[in-house]
Amino acid sequence: MTACAPVSVPVPLSAELRSDVAYRRARGASWDAVAAAAGCDPDTLRRAATADPLFAAAYEREWADAVREAEADALRRLQKLTASEDEQVALRASVVVVRYAVAYRRADDRRAPAAPRTPPPAPLAPPRVEKEATPRPAPTAAIRREPPLG
Repeated sequence: MTACAPVSVPVPLSAELRSDVAYRRARGASWDAVAAAAGCDPDTLRRAATADPLFAAAYEREWADAVREAEADALRRLQKLTASEDEQVALRASVVVVRYAVAYRRADDRRAPAAPRTPPPAPLAPPRVEKEATPRPAPTAAIRREPPLG
């Protein structure tokens, strides 16, 4: 772990330090323990992590990894217990594994992306009827016709 700068103002973390801090915090290490490993003040490190715009995403990734690792470890232990000589232990472990699998599949089904939808066809509009323009009478000049003489 690289040491952080001994400053009292939050500074952006280097990529390596951000990764190390996120990894240790996601696995339960205290700020004091992480700061001791980094060689800096815990409050400075905490403020720097809070101010770092990329730290939250790094921490979330590490947290998800830690949860998956714990989940995998628990399933490995349960699988070993399903082969137990004690039938009650084996049965109980099997029930837990099956319940987990069912819940996992249900959650996976809910997360499955929906099939791409094509937009519905545009509604058919009634044919547009053009109104025929009523012919306007030709403008007449103010010509007065006199009846022929004669």
